[in-house]
Amino acid sequence: MKIKRIAALIAAAAIVSGMTSCANKNYTPEGGEITTSEITASETFTETAEVSEAVPTPSEEAAETDADADVLMITDREGKEVEVPSSINTIVSAAPSISEILSGLGLAGKVIAADIYSADVEGIDPAVCTLDFYNLSIEELTAMSPDLVIINGISMDGADDPYAALKDAGVNVIYIPTSSSLESVKMDIEFLAKYTGSDDKGAEMIAKIDEAIADVTAKASGITEKKKVYFEIGAAPYLYTCGSGTFIDEILDLIGAENIYGGEEGWISNSEETVIAADPDVILTNVAYDGYDFNEIKTRAGWEGIAAVRNGEVYYVDSNATSRASQNIVNGIYEVAKAVYPDIYE
Repeated sequence: MKIKRIAALIAAAAIVSGMTSCANKNYTPEGGEITTSEITASETFTETAEVSEAVPTPSEEAAETDADADVLMITDREGKEVEVPSSINTIVSAAPSISEILSGLGLAGKVIAADIYSADVEGIDPAVCTLDFYNLSIEELTAMSPDLVIINGISMDGADDPYAALKDAGVNVIYIPTSSSLESVKMDIEFLAKYTGSDDKGAEMIAKIDEAIADVTAKASGITEKKKVYFEIGAAPYLYTCGSGTFIDEILDLIGAENIYGGEEGWISNSEETVIAADPDVILTNVAYDGYDFNEIKTRAGWEGIAAVRNGEVYYVDSNATSRASQNIVNGIYEVAKAVYPDIYE
């Protein structure tokens, strides 16, 4: 509309200029009013018909204003202003956590391609979960011509942006940073709900997370002796765990337990010696791959003296529910709570 408007005003300016050398030839790039105060009444009268055809009518001006008002701008997860598309019918998801949120929002049927780890997400067609986002073919994505591609990570600019060609092709690409807290999980849901016009569904999902947090917090208030917990996310010989600044550590704190690595930060490559020295009351693991049996923890040399091993307090908790930043973290909260305090969560 703005292009037509500017063209119309240029045409009007040309007509007015031809009528008299005294006319004001200035006009604004945004289509502002052209001053013609020096044109004589007779000259204005003779050209009225032509000018009226070129200059936008008040109704056209109002239509443009209404169209601009319909554009919805929201803040994305990186704090940038983004425009919300008028419609989204085809989506590409780059991570299972994103796929789970989309499924919760009722948009699973719009996912035409996803990463290979999204194949177990309820509602997502496993046949479309074939993309390797570590070795992504931009040409393949461009050929799909999706309305939206959602990337799990931080956006990059210029030559460093691997999705530049995709954006140049007119595809909307949005980024969801890796979330490390329950609050950021809720923010992911809220943003994607707004961006896809699924606000009500998003509000329901967030409410369930809040309810779970309130529930376990209330139950934890009655715990006088906190159990010490070791949460393993990488099995021997390459042990891996988590410290503060992760939603697993946050969950342990909410249920009234103590993470033996809570004094460290982030995702940690730990040692057997530090686990043995900490002597946890409970050992949890979400390690899950073909052929792995978590019971091997009980047979590790030197671990027999750990309280959790002596008392049979070694448990597996669902990997997806405790590793994916989506609404399904509610299941993870309760799995961890029941494993650590079974008497409270019977």
